[in-house]
Amino acid sequence: MASAWATGLLFASFLPQNYELIIIPTAIILVLLMKFLFKFRLREIITVITIFVMAVGLYRIYDNFVYRKIISYNTKEISVDGKITDISEYTGDKCRYTVKGEINEKQTATVTVYADLYDCSINDRLKFTGIAEIYENDYLFNSLDYNKSKGIFLTCYEVSSLEIIPDDSFSVTRLLYTYKQTVTEFVKRNLPDTQASMVCGMLFGDKSGMDEDDKTLFYRMGIGHIMAVSGLHLVLFCGIFSILFDKMKFGRIKKFVFLEIIMTVFAVTSGLSVSILRASLMMTLMNLAPLFSRKADTLNSIGIAFVILTAINPFAITNPSLALSITSTCATGAFAPFLTKNLKEDTYIKKQLKQFIYMFLLSLAIMPFSVMFFGEISLVSPIANIFLTPLCMLALLIALISSLTVFLNPVFLIKLSGVLCELVMFVVKQVGKLKFTGINFTDEMKYISAGVILICLTVFLIFRTQKSLAVSVAASLGIFVISAVSGRIMMADKLNIALLGDKGVDVIVLSCDEKAEIIDLSGRKKNVRYALKFLQQNNINSIESVIIKSKAYQAMSSYNSGLSLIDVKSVIMPEDTFVRNDMTVCGEKPDFTAFSEFSADLNDVDVQINNTRICIQYGEFELVCDNSCNDNKTIVYAEYGNVFDPPKANAVIVPEYENVYGFDNLVTDRNVHIIAEKDGSFLIGGL
Repeated sequence: MASAWATGLLFASFLPQNYELIIIPTAIILVLLMKFLFKFRLREIITVITIFVMAVGLYRIYDNFVYRKIISYNTKEISVDGKITDISEYTGDKCRYTVKGEINEKQTATVTVYADLYDCSINDRLKFTGIAEIYENDYLFNSLDYNKSKGIFLTCYEVSSLEIIPDDSFSVTRLLYTYKQTVTEFVKRNLPDTQASMVCGMLFGDKSGMDEDDKTLFYRMGIGHIMAVSGLHLVLFCGIFSILFDKMKFGRIKKFVFLEIIMTVFAVTSGLSVSILRASLMMTLMNLAPLFSRKADTLNSIGIAFVILTAINPFAITNPSLALSITSTCATGAFAPFLTKNLKEDTYIKKQLKQFIYMFLLSLAIMPFSVMFFGEISLVSPIANIFLTPLCMLALLIALISSLTVFLNPVFLIKLSGVLCELVMFVVKQVGKLKFTGINFTDEMKYISAGVILICLTVFLIFRTQKSLAVSVAASLGIFVISAVSGRIMMADKLNIALLGDKGVDVIVLSCDEKAEIIDLSGRKKNVRYALKFLQQNNINSIESVIIKSKAYQAMSSYNSGLSLIDVKSVIMPEDTFVRNDMTVCGEKPDFTAFSEFSADLNDVDVQINNTRICIQYGEFELVCDNSCNDNKTIVYAEYGNVFDPPKANAVIVPEYENVYGFDNLVTDRNVHIIAEKDGSFLIGGL
């Protein structure tokens, strides 16, 4: 039932508007598959089709009568009056408030607003007026998809008026928010910044204090889930109280009621993320089973929790946290146990071997979903989860006990938790920087990952045996590896050019045969984030040179911190930049040039740079990026700076502007990817 529900929601999420009739042939195909391939009975077929249609219908109803009503206020001035449900520090003295209330006294909605950091708290009343905007997906982060999955459809970046009215009435959510702040301050007061950020991340999922490189290394090691409050944390938290309640001789009903209260408190304090809500619902169902003389079933509990969460907000079907939470729970409760149930544990060595195989299968089950949502996998995840996760869990357990006794000032306990975190971070930093720890994949591999999942599910539904599932998983893994290796071989002698930025062409990244070069045109702080993401997607860990054309002081600070995990061989800056003799940028002493006529080589790629023009030559292929009128003929032209008449070209790239030049293959994406070959052929697409 849950599978049919999920299939319906996924189908509806990809189905364009006004294409509802496609559901009829789709339903017919499903009936044929279930009847002749999966051998379903008539009653089962009717149930599946009914649930599938209900899911599609619910998604469409929510989309048309909730979502589209709210986004109709896009670009309009709105007045919002509601209660603050979340406060997140943004940058400096700025803050993001999440407000649940009414728009123009007509439409109930949850809206975010960016404003100054005020002395206010959860449940205080906030009234503001501003221009509403819908979130947008961009190269760095899919803000639209992420916030839609959380039920947030509008935001205001600038407001014309704002008023906060304190609410002095008793509020459980405000009390828990205050408690969370008290624990956070206690942790930060008694631990160094790196340890405190990891402890707060494990306790509350708050990663805002963590260094970006540290977060990258944690995910590269495959233990990033430790920093996301999930079922693992909830089980540990409730386990403490379960033992306590057993010692106090609580009956089954009394124990259930108190555990439910504890779970609710934990969920609210942790920010009510979808993963923690999923875990809370599952634990409630599993704790209820004994009260009704029933045996709890992991898959049924997952399915019921999933249906409830997506029935409240159908857009949650695209939430990566929910998908990975469901996947990891299925892998832990069904997939890995099913494939390892016949392995013996009669000796210590066999027991450890089974544990390793179990963790390997767990990582294998999550891998395709990790590629689909994040484009990367960790190669050391099984080993890291065997050795590092227990240390993290011990640190978390001690931190949880400290948070529960925070008013007793348990300094020793929190410092002990900090020491364990320091040990974990030491290993993560030493191993995570090695090249073999993780692999990033292109968008094509995301579709292959989806195909791999379908192959395994289809084979299992047909044969439903341990052997058939093992063979399909092994075959799918082979397909995945061959596809990844073949893709890298095919791209080996091609030139990749990325034109990146949030307002136009701010930074250019060139890569060929795993070597790269960065040309920064504007010196904006975010440029390094764009460049770093492209490098990570293409598994490039070495940069031949970083060329900074303008705003050198701002740019070198950004690159110095942003590329700390990348090996940079040279940095080139404008000649009028003052740098102390002992100063390095990205670990290298910078070189200087006037940029009147500068040239650089990257394998067989020739790069010519002057004050207004950049020319990239690769065999017969040529790209010109210019910020002044240029009448030269070229193959591909990109514009940065002001709008003007471009030269004659086979392809013109003008980010953020309409196709006013009449070229058939004009690209207007803000972030553009070009794949070029020496014979002059090329492909252009958006990132």
